[in-house]
Amino acid sequence: MYQLYEALARERIRDQHEAAARRRLASQVASVRLWERLAAYAAGRAARSTHKVEQHAASEFSLAA
Repeated sequence: MYQLYEALARERIRDQHEAAARRRLASQVASVRLWERLAAYAAGRAARSTHKVEQHAASEFSLAA
């Protein structure tokens, strides 16, 4: 009887370890996705800002000429 309970306990512990590993993996994937979205947003903002600066510089140059 003791061996049965011991086997059940080991199985439960193994299941808990596997569930914890799945949760860690899901958390890591979510974190990577978040940082990728943030990096894409920052790159887009930088591109728009650069475009606006170039347009402003071009209009200043055309006014001075």
